[in-house]
Amino acid sequence: EREGIVFIGPPSTAIVEMGDKLESKRIAKDAAVNRIEGFDGEIRDLNHCLEIASQIGYPIMMKASAGGGGKGMR
Repeated sequence: EREGIVFIGPPSTAIVEMGDKLESKRIAKDAAVNRIEGFDGEIRDLNHCLEIASQIGYPIMMKASAGGGGKGMR
């Protein structure tokens, strides 16, 4: 955008927002998009993790907020 090159795709702000899992989940929730409920905060330690898992119910899947979790997450 700064260089005046035409990019066919979403605006850079959308790319940044959707690149952050926590932010993209917040945006989806605010837009009433159907999604799987879960925990959207930071897990402090193992005990905190177990507490959250017992509230959500098993099985659970944990993903890093800043990447990972592509095709290998099944």
